Amino acid sequence: MSHSRVALPRDAIIDNLHADPALCVCALVCRSWVPASRFHRFEEISLSQKSAR
Repeated sequence: MSHSRVALPRDAIIDNLHADPALCVCALVCRSWVPASRFHRFEEISLSQKSAR
């Protein structure tokens, strides 16, 4: 029995998950998925100022 590797369409998978909680899991698949996962995960960042009392 022969085993062959299949190339996954990484960008298509991550792009379709960009609003899904499963996007965080994509970064755990392999190191090459981390940059694209982070791009979508941190696409929008909100900062707020708390009063210093």
